[in-house]
Amino acid sequence: MQTDQAISDLLAYAKAHLGMKEEDSVYLVNRLLEKVGADGFERVPADEKTISSLPCPDEITAPLLALAKEKGKVEEGEEEFFTSDVLDLFTPRPSEVEEKFRRTYAADPEKAFDELYDLGVKNDYVKYSAIARNKYWMADSTRVPIEITINLSKPEKNNKLTAKLRNVSAGYPKCMLCRENVGYEGQGRTRRNMRTVPLKLAGEDWFWQYSPYAYFYQHGIAINAGHTPMVLDGKTFEKLLDFVDYAPQYFIGSNAPLPIVGGSILAHEHFQGGKHVFPMFEVPAFAQLVPPDSAVRACLPDWYNSVVLLRGEDKAALVKAAEKILAVWTEYSDESVGIVAKTDAPHNTLAPIARKGRDGYELYLLLRNNRCDAEHPDGIFHAHKEYHNIKSESIGLIEAMGRFILPGRLDRQLKEVEKFLTGENTVLSEDMAIHKDMVASLLSEYGNKLTEKEAADAVKKRVENVCEHILENTAVFKRDEEGRKAFGRFLAACGYRMK
Repeated sequence: MQTDQAISDLLAYAKAHLGMKEEDSVYLVNRLLEKVGADGFERVPADEKTISSLPCPDEITAPLLALAKEKGKVEEGEEEFFTSDVLDLFTPRPSEVEEKFRRTYAADPEKAFDELYDLGVKNDYVKYSAIARNKYWMADSTRVPIEITINLSKPEKNNKLTAKLRNVSAGYPKCMLCRENVGYEGQGRTRRNMRTVPLKLAGEDWFWQYSPYAYFYQHGIAINAGHTPMVLDGKTFEKLLDFVDYAPQYFIGSNAPLPIVGGSILAHEHFQGGKHVFPMFEVPAFAQLVPPDSAVRACLPDWYNSVVLLRGEDKAALVKAAEKILAVWTEYSDESVGIVAKTDAPHNTLAPIARKGRDGYELYLLLRNNRCDAEHPDGIFHAHKEYHNIKSESIGLIEAMGRFILPGRLDRQLKEVEKFLTGENTVLSEDMAIHKDMVASLLSEYGNKLTEKEAADAVKKRVENVCEHILENTAVFKRDEEGRKAFGRFLAACGYRMK
């Protein structure tokens, strides 16, 4: 019987990947029968070898989902709720996950995180198959190689939608990041199968969870256990450095705590991290700095954004040095290069990123400014309007480090742009109007008689060029002579001089 096979396969999967104990199988089967609308069950052999090698549970949950739909237990649009509910049944309880993490961490910290991540993939909290649909390539036409992805797993958000997320601060849970989301279902989302582990950062209670729609390998979020807004002060640097002591295999970074240059959720303090080496981490320095404290080494990475990199083994000295730069930058104005610290609201902030290097800590300070004007209503140091057809969302931590997350609509739209260069398309459809200027520019440069490969290469190169320009837009000190001199003036105000 098909139902018997589907349930038997799930039992084998849960035993291989989720730590299910055989003693719990009868109880779990009976809970499952109610969810799928079946009356009984007889266990049949499962292909345990194949099941043990599955990267995620899609093949296992699909027959059960089909059965539940057939029985009227699941309506259209409720698929994720059903699968998360089912897999939560077979996932260890939060207390069991935490206890196993503690035991493993005591012997092998990196293995503890690897196992927690694997659990998230195997119980479908981390959407492995959805993430795998994303397009990825490394740009080869930019001054510095940058990573570009087209995100086919999540919808695009503009700055107005992002602003709504910032203001979620009532109800239960108070926002999408709160600890109370563990096991929660409601408000159009399900977190039934989410599991977290506790952290202590700068003496405060935090916790760690993995991102369901990861932007890079083992993309996770460190979250304050209390619902408190994003903040940037000396303690922020201390928390980040504490985290890389706890998980030296990961980088960790904080989005700036202001709109436009910050993350999508500013109502709840959190950091993002994971096991990924971003392009910004691999560039050499274009200038070495002499800092006021000999315990700190400093340089300016040869990167698009305005970044100061502090290195050292003395955590307290690094925190003090970062505090000084933050204090100066928060109040710093240089109207000759468009930097105004405050008008009716503060504009200067920064995004700090920490990781462990061969010679101690590394603390990157990305200088940001969110001021707008009539020419640039979405932000002077934001992606300029001529690039919004490719990316209009806030340029946060991840893009600033060189990994672009472009909207899924581009997967189809860029193919349509290519057809103009081969002559197949001649009229711009209404839903392609956003690309009008880019199409005209490409036709002017290449004409309309390219081969399909030539057209694809031309469009790809243009996207890379746009992403590079967006990074240049976000730099508060441009890479021209005027910008370098202005950067030097700011550094001098912080007590640094260039070698």
